[in-house]
Amino acid sequence: MYSVEHLHCLHSLRKLESIRLKDNTFSYNNPVCKNTSYRNLILEMFPNIKVVDGERVVGRGSDLYQLCKDIDESLKGFYKNGPLPDVPDCKPWVEEGFWDLKRSNNAIIEEAYKQFNDVLHECRLLNNRAAHVIAQTERALSMKNQPKQYVL
Repeated sequence: MYSVEHLHCLHSLRKLESIRLKDNTFSYNNPVCKNTSYRNLILEMFPNIKVVDGERVVGRGSDLYQLCKDIDESLKGFYKNGPLPDVPDCKPWVEEGFWDLKRSNNAIIEEAYKQFNDVLHECRLLNNRAAHVIAQTERALSMKNQPKQYVL
C-alpha cells in the first residue's frame, strides 16, 4: 500500500479489530504512514477497530496511550533538534532512615510483641495438632470403606 487510497481495498473487513502499519520498535513503516491522517482514516473505515499500530485506541488502556501521545507531542515543541536541558538533582521525598524499623524501648510495646509471638506459637501448635487429627481421621475413614477380604 503506497497511499491512503490503497486502504480502501480493506474496507470489506468490517470486523477488523487490530491493524499494524507502523512499528516504532524496529522502525518499520508502511508507506501509507507518510500521510499523517492515516490513523484517523482507519478509525473511520473500521468501526470495530481497537488497536492501531500496537496502540489501544478504544477501550481499556486507550486513555493511557492518548495521554502518553499528548505528552510526547507537547514535549516535541520544546526540544526540536536541540539539546535537552540539564535536569536538576532530585531530592529524596523523605529523610534518610525514614523507612528503617525502629525498636522501641517502651515496655508496653515490648510486652505486646512478646504476647503476640506467644499467641503465634500457640497457633502453630494448634495447626500441627489439627493436621495430625485430620490425617488420622482420613486414614480411619479410608480403612472403613475398604471391602472386607476373607481367606478360605
